[in-house]
Amino acid sequence: MLHQNPTTVPSVAQDYPEWHRGRKDYALWLIELGNDEVNKKVHAAREHLAEFLLKPYQRQPHITLFICGFLANTPRFKDDYGWEELRVHTQLLKDSKVKPFSIEIGKLNSFASAPFLEVDDSEGGIHTVRSLLSNAAKEIGTSAFTPHLTVGLYAGTFSSTVVGRRISTFSSDPVRVKVERITFASYQAREIAGPLSLTCDVALPA
Repeated sequence: MLHQNPTTVPSVAQDYPEWHRGRKDYALWLIELGNDEVNKKVHAAREHLAEFLLKPYQRQPHITLFICGFLANTPRFKDDYGWEELRVHTQLLKDSKVKPFSIEIGKLNSFASAPFLEVDDSEGGIHTVRSLLSNAAKEIGTSAFTPHLTVGLYAGTFSSTVVGRRISTFSSDPVRVKVERITFASYQAREIAGPLSLTCDVALPA
């Protein structure tokens, strides 16, 4: 979290060939958050922190559920994600008994590298879906999972105290969202803040 670091960690809008190794599409399962209330809250948070954020940030509001890795016809690396894994994941979600669930988008907070809106998963739906997906593949990354809605990325090395004070003055009512589908998406690995391409989704049984 931000308070554990003296400064923010900046993101640089550049290519990272040592990471993607020529691969194009980085994939994940997520919850889309495109309603007007959420969009308004995200826009307000971005405006509140505008002087600290990398521009442009084009990624649509969402909650990452499971990081898959690089889409690959023939997986070669540990962080590749093949079409068979996608098929299995999709079928698991279709066959599951996970019902639509509600979440709440709450306060502004921050990791060292990115500010975010907190997500309350009081009904446990996010945890349930993540557990289901984890049964079929190993998630990329080893850090502890915190459900969140990323607001943007930091553009420079700023004092965590200064940024924290600004965050503490942000005021916005929580937004309740009903989750009725889980979406598979990807983004271009060469674009650090580029838009998501929404490939398909699986409706949760009513």
